[in-house]
Amino acid sequence: MHKIKRHQLLIIVVICLGYSLPQTYSISGKVLNSETKIPVYNVNIFIRDTNIGTTTNAEGYFHLIWNEQVGGSSELNIKMMGYKELTIQLDVSKSKINLGDILITTQSLELESIHIHSHKHKSRQTSDILLSGQKLNDNLSGNIATTLSNQSNIGVNSFGIAVSKPVMRGYMGDRLLLTKDGTETGDLSQSSIDHVITLDMTEVSEIEIIRGPKSLLYGPNAIGGVINTSMIGNPKVKVQKFHTKFVMGGETFNKGIYGNAIFYIPMKKNQLNIMINNRNTQNQTSPIGELDNTYSRTSNYKLGFTKYNKDSYINFTIENQNMDYGIPPSTEGHINGVDIGLEKFTFQSNYHRDISLYTFNQFDIKYNLIDYGHKEFERENVLGVALNKRTNSVKIEVQSLHSIIGSELDYKQFSSGGFYLTPNTNELDLSLYGFNETEFSSFNILISSRLNYLSINPNQYNYDNIESQQIINRNFIYFSSSLGFNKIMNDFEINTWIMNTMRAPRVEELYSDGPHLGAYSYEIGEPNLDVEKIYGIESSIAYNAYPLTTSITTFYNYSPYYHQMSKMGECDGEFVDGEDHPCAGTDFIEWGSGPIGWLYKYQTEGVKSTIKGIELSLGYSYKNYKMVYDFSLVRGDDLTSGLPLSYINPDKQIMIFEYEKEFMNYNIRLSKIHAQNRLGEFESYTPSSFLVDFILSYGRKNQNITIQFNNIFNEEYYNHLSKIKSIMPEAGRNILINYKLFFSIRNNVN
Repeated sequence: MHKIKRHQLLIIVVICLGYSLPQTYSISGKVLNSETKIPVYNVNIFIRDTNIGTTTNAEGYFHLIWNEQVGGSSELNIKMMGYKELTIQLDVSKSKINLGDILITTQSLELESIHIHSHKHKSRQTSDILLSGQKLNDNLSGNIATTLSNQSNIGVNSFGIAVSKPVMRGYMGDRLLLTKDGTETGDLSQSSIDHVITLDMTEVSEIEIIRGPKSLLYGPNAIGGVINTSMIGNPKVKVQKFHTKFVMGGETFNKGIYGNAIFYIPMKKNQLNIMINNRNTQNQTSPIGELDNTYSRTSNYKLGFTKYNKDSYINFTIENQNMDYGIPPSTEGHINGVDIGLEKFTFQSNYHRDISLYTFNQFDIKYNLIDYGHKEFERENVLGVALNKRTNSVKIEVQSLHSIIGSELDYKQFSSGGFYLTPNTNELDLSLYGFNETEFSSFNILISSRLNYLSINPNQYNYDNIESQQIINRNFIYFSSSLGFNKIMNDFEINTWIMNTMRAPRVEELYSDGPHLGAYSYEIGEPNLDVEKIYGIESSIAYNAYPLTTSITTFYNYSPYYHQMSKMGECDGEFVDGEDHPCAGTDFIEWGSGPIGWLYKYQTEGVKSTIKGIELSLGYSYKNYKMVYDFSLVRGDDLTSGLPLSYINPDKQIMIFEYEKEFMNYNIRLSKIHAQNRLGEFESYTPSSFLVDFILSYGRKNQNITIQFNNIFNEEYYNHLSKIKSIMPEAGRNILINYKLFFSIRNNVN
């Protein structure tokens, strides 16, 4: 009896202890976009007024263990940039809480609208980058390259601020793709450094960098990645009442000022979108002075009409863009600089229909006509070069939630005038492509492929360095493919993919034989160039559990045949205007060309190469504070010559401290750009730099203002990827102001 009582007493004690110990709660749920019902990745989930939390995985799912001892709070906060913050009251009478599907809505700063017929794929790689909402405002600059320059392994290949191109992981030109709503820009920016990208950042609502299998949906040669920009005025946005959006701002280092206005006008089942955009900048300045002839003047006008039906819409858009800009002077090209004017006309039609065909639920057909003209003036009203490109393209796609099949036909007509000896050429490009994502066992498998046929038909021409019989029609058939794997294990995500890409040579790489004053060069093609081939692999692992996020990505790309435009020689002596050239008579200079009588020769060649690198990211959040650290490096080697590849991004470290309170957001950004001493042939050393930026923003209801204080200590620094770093350093202290205003009125249009 005594023994039994002792056991009873022990049971009572255990029960009492159980009640005295803190209650443990298990909270789970799935976060979805309220409009598209697509899972939202990397949403912050945390208990209010504590540091206990987690983040959603790629499927939008989260699981959080909460101990009652952390405090009396029973409110769950759900927070994601670009979405309205959501608070959920927890029922603490239950130890296991399954919240099911949680719907979050986009931030009210954007116009109230219905995003119709939007079937975005959720598949993303760890190395993909998304800039939208406040994150885009914090990085916004006058061009796409400098806007992206604070991201891992992205540099700026520039000829002054107006002429800047992104370099991603050492790749530039058409080894990466830049698109506007999935369509190529249709300009000549990929063919030469002095040709601008016809994209104004005030028109951009979102920037997405896509890598891996999905990138082949956009083109065959995107080993560096795809930069897809989402434009305001997209026909997928249907408004219920009249809306207006104004964007205005300026920056001090070039006395730039810009403004953009777009009007959304609904008319029953129809909608009219009108956009007006202007930007003007003067010469850019640096800590040591002003850089001559780096002005720019841009105007852009767009009109779109969309007719909406229950399960379809048809859209027509016309756009006209004009731009004048300057190339700074140099003793290697033009001592007074070059003035360039361009005009671009675009007509686009897009038919969309929701369908039910096997697993496919969406059909799209797009037609684009882009007429691009470009003139280079050696001095006022004296034409040196005229370039024209007309592009007609048709694209047909069907897609489901996990698959896309499409075909694209492009017909391009290239012509030139003035002192530019590249033959007038017609190109026909036909492609078939597909993408599929499927779940196998515990893995997601991604597979894509693209088959291209390209026919290049040049006219005959008389050349100095290329025999006329070498100017022949060239036909290329090439195939690109990619296979990727994705696995999620609790808070860890593993991604890996392999890819082979192929790229046919451009007409300039084949048959150019003449001066290019804007690029300070005399360019000579190689008529026997074959298809460029690159084989790549990327692997990454990410950990996401509030308050800590971290990821590491490695990549390795090998090319047995890599097209490279190389300088044929370098003069050691310094040229003095009015005196004999110190290297007179050498064969790596074209004598009698250019305004001062000579230009360096550049010739295309095929070499073996490797490009490899690593990207590390670390983030930590605590209440309203957040810290993000990024480190990136890339190494490029010319295996044929045994030298490093030219124009490779230097190593970069970026640290961001962020504080957010109610309607205000504060950021301090510290950037360490390492010295570049791995030099290709004829390259020069670039010292390291350390930059400090401060960004503050205010956003409430229908307005947002962001102020960037860039290079606040007026650091004198040089960009290794700049064509003019020997002339002038990069911009000094700069203040950029960007203001956005949205408003609507009741629709009285009948």
